[in-house]
Amino acid sequence: MKETKELKALLHLLDDPDREVFETVSDKIIHYGKEVIPKLENLWESTMDGSVQERIENIIHKVNFNDVYINYEKWNLAEKPGLLNGAFILANYRYPQIDEESIRKTIKSIYQSCWLELNNYLTPLEQINIINSIFYNMYKFKGLELEENKPTHYYLNDVVESRQGNNYSLGLLYQIICEMLDIPVYAIQLPKQYILAFYDTMYDFFNKEKQPIHKIQFYIDPNNGMIYTQNDVDVFVSKYDIETDASTFLPLSNKAILNKHIGALVQVYQLLQEDDKANELRKLELLYTGE
Repeated sequence: MKETKELKALLHLLDDPDREVFETVSDKIIHYGKEVIPKLENLWESTMDGSVQERIENIIHKVNFNDVYINYEKWNLAEKPGLLNGAFILANYRYPQIDEESIRKTIKSIYQSCWLELNNYLTPLEQINIINSIFYNMYKFKGLELEENKPTHYYLNDVVESRQGNNYSLGLLYQIICEMLDIPVYAIQLPKQYILAFYDTMYDFFNKEKQPIHKIQFYIDPNNGMIYTQNDVDVFVSKYDIETDASTFLPLSNKAILNKHIGALVQVYQLLQEDDKANELRKLELLYTGE
């Protein structure tokens, strides 16, 4: 971007010892948006003052967060926001320079590997077994326990690059692949567990005015691809005395999925006592508009 006289003057004031002056300068610089970041990075490299460098780093972070906030707000307001786009917006919070093209290329490769093995004559279980073989065996994705409390396990680029994630992030990626393959696998609202369900559409051919019924065929653990029956889930619900109703087994919308994902990440940052990050992500969580 072109460096205006005002911006040049503002950058020169970043070392002002007066806190109020600095906050005013900071707010004005942030208002320039992401285009100002290269200027700030050049200034950071040219100064030897550690306190000024820290100020610059904080401003860059605020500029990036504002950009993430605006994009996530737009995503939430969209009628049918894409799950992959939402995941990239969240990843931009921690990795502003994320290489989206590289991540998309890997995801497309997983999709193509699955697509080549699938056909219309396979049963739902056979379809999922093929996807599982490719996802967990060929591409070596590995599920980790949530108790490890590592923020990197929640960000799509980290998961794709390391081949490691948790229920939330692997479930997110698994559903994205299934969406690309036009396979009806969706996350559900089951408390204390993030799990995917394969839905089958059933029609009443003798009553064409009746809406089709979407029935769950089976469940999938995104950490390892293990298949669960309805009886397995009923046992789990009974064991942990979980209250359920009809909405428990309805597929979550993309908005709800990302909101649960962010909520879990907020808890991780709280446990790590990184309250600034937890508070920022909570602002994103509050953008959830419901359905």
